[in-house]
Amino acid sequence: MITREFTLDSGGIPLRGTVVLPDGDGDRPLTVLCHGIPSGAPAKGDPGYEALAHRLARHGSAACYFNFRGTGLSGGDFSLPGWVSDLETVLDAAREPRGAFIGCDPARTALMGFSGGGAVSIIYATRGGELAGLAALSSPSDFSRMLSREAMSGFIAHARAIGIIRDPGYPPSEEEYYREMLSCAPVDVVGELAPTPLLIVHGDRDDTVPVQEAYRLYEAAAEPKELFIVEGGGHKLRLDDRAMAKAVTWLLQKLNLGN
Repeated sequence: MITREFTLDSGGIPLRGTVVLPDGDGDRPLTVLCHGIPSGAPAKGDPGYEALAHRLARHGSAACYFNFRGTGLSGGDFSLPGWVSDLETVLDAAREPRGAFIGCDPARTALMGFSGGGAVSIIYATRGGELAGLAALSSPSDFSRMLSREAMSGFIAHARAIGIIRDPGYPPSEEEYYREMLSCAPVDVVGELAPTPLLIVHGDRDDTVPVQEAYRLYEAAAEPKELFIVEGGGHKLRLDDRAMAKAVTWLLQKLNLGN
């Protein structure tokens, strides 16, 4: 496999990421992986998104994983609208393609998003160019159902503690910051995703984003759509073999790599 690291500019904020390409000649379809909102330190033994990227590459798809603003090696502070802009920056680079994305086929691009990253993927996909498919795992339908106005101060304090809000003067307005989060409501736009195929995957024992969120998204979406509920599955579906087998197989088929 070929591994290339990249840095992109997203409105003055550096984004760091990696592209993994299968060996061989010719342009390869691309799957862009979108992580969720960090809750703290990674779980011990978690192989991270690198392992998922290599799994996709072994099946013939190039894969990109990157840090949204405020996370990992990228700059800036956590912002849901900012994350939508970051994903646009990554997809714009992939669709030229240039730099690390040389060898990727811009006509065959898919998204796989987890939790907040799945929500951002849905919002972006209703505004961006055509996609081969979008798999959203453990994704909220509406952040107002996840976070109340009264809990906003606690969320910001936690975000500072875990390092996804780094600037002591950010956000300048707690009220405006909350409104920005509420503006990112996948359930309000998911019906506009068609004709991009949508797969919604959710664990029925998710104690972070209740499974009812998946049903709300599915009901609001237009065809083509599919819902896959993981019996006994929790929130971190990237670590659930059943969820990953379903999502990877589905995306490979949409990228014309399936059997």
